[in-house]
Amino acid sequence: MKRYPRSFLQLVTLGQFLVVIPLLVMAGYALFTVHQLSQHYLATTGTISELGRLSGELTEDVQHMEIYLRRYEILGDAESLGDYEHVREEWRGHLSAFAQLQMLPAEMIRESQSLMDVELNAHNALIANGDVAIVRSVIDEMRIRTTKLREEVQALIVQDQQGIKTMAENVFKHTFIALLLATVGTLAIVMLVRRLLSRLLGGFEQAVLALGHGKLQTPILLDGPDDLRWLGRWMDWLRRRLLSLEESRTQVLRHVSHELKTPLAAMREGTSLLSDQVVGKLTPDQEKILDIVRDNVFRLQDLIEGLLNLQMAGHAAERIDFEWLCYDELIEQVTHTHRLIAQERKIRIVLQLAPTKILAGREALLTIVHNLLSNAVKFSPAAGTICIQLSADNAHCMLDVFDQGPGVPEPERHRLAEPFYRGSTSKNLPGAGLGLAIASEFILAHRGNLKVGTAPGGGAHFRVTLPLDAPYLRKGMHE
Repeated sequence: MKRYPRSFLQLVTLGQFLVVIPLLVMAGYALFTVHQLSQHYLATTGTISELGRLSGELTEDVQHMEIYLRRYEILGDAESLGDYEHVREEWRGHLSAFAQLQMLPAEMIRESQSLMDVELNAHNALIANGDVAIVRSVIDEMRIRTTKLREEVQALIVQDQQGIKTMAENVFKHTFIALLLATVGTLAIVMLVRRLLSRLLGGFEQAVLALGHGKLQTPILLDGPDDLRWLGRWMDWLRRRLLSLEESRTQVLRHVSHELKTPLAAMREGTSLLSDQVVGKLTPDQEKILDIVRDNVFRLQDLIEGLLNLQMAGHAAERIDFEWLCYDELIEQVTHTHRLIAQERKIRIVLQLAPTKILAGREALLTIVHNLLSNAVKFSPAAGTICIQLSADNAHCMLDVFDQGPGVPEPERHRLAEPFYRGSTSKNLPGAGLGLAIASEFILAHRGNLKVGTAPGGGAHFRVTLPLDAPYLRKGMHE
């Protein structure tokens, strides 16, 4: 069973539909409850109107029955008795309709039936023996009971109106609760859809960043709809292509560097023989030319060795032999080799080193410290001060190198780790721009980071942060 739709667009459309579902459910519930309230209101209003009308008709019928009965009692004519009979039938019809209303309580229905029975017995007596007195007494009772019935109807109307109001309030409350639930449900679905899309797009972003940073060893496999996975396969093809080109470039660089070292050695030997005047004494102009050739031979040798070191640093993570080292002692060892050059320029090196044990590669760590210190010595002014600090917490150690040189302009800091890059402050200084690039490769191989800032005195501040004992390093050491 497929986990995703066929395309990313279909996934987005499905997410939008899921977001709308709670709102549609809430709207349907609101329409249903409002419709129910409307139907109940119409039915109740109709019944209340009918109750009011019938109660008024019953009161008028009783009054007319009393009038016609008195006229019949005085005149004794058949017309008055006929009018009485006609009004009586209307009264009984109205009372019967009154008793059949659905919202009428059982007590009022029984009261209506009892009143109808009482009136029927009195009417039978009137027809049988012309007893008007009993009918008159019953009419008096009917007036009293009809008045009471009408009052009960008024109370019932007020009660029903209050019930409609209460029901409307409940509908509003329930609709408000439904709106809140729909809003929460919509937000929850929005967050889930956003999380899903963020995860899918995040995988794509990580793959692009990995390609941009040259991390070509990890295969690219994107999850999601068919078009996104298809894009992942093409990106993995691009990764393999870039990896192949990188390997070809590295191989060419290695071969070229190796082939250049042989004639370079011959050139060094030749300049050495000329300098020793083996073939005869040189003129002053010839010695100047020889110095130029010798300086460029050494510069070319440094450049070739730098390229080889950079190529080795690019694959450092695969070949580093991790071991427990005393980081502070290793820094002192590197500093000792640079003190002679520093003393020639009266540069003072101050060490503030906390005893630190670290799991790292010895040669890689030596190269990192050596390149940072060489960079600080090269850029420091005469009689300047270089401060090297080493501190650590439970998981990481921090190496800080401060100098009093011109510093690094902030727009150029992010490019210092690029091979052959030389900033605006190093244009007139010797070097190929490979030292920090090599150090950066070794730092990344240890899963650390290099940050560049400004020293308190205005010079450059380099901070190298390395893990003390990363689990994957310990595992690799044991294996």
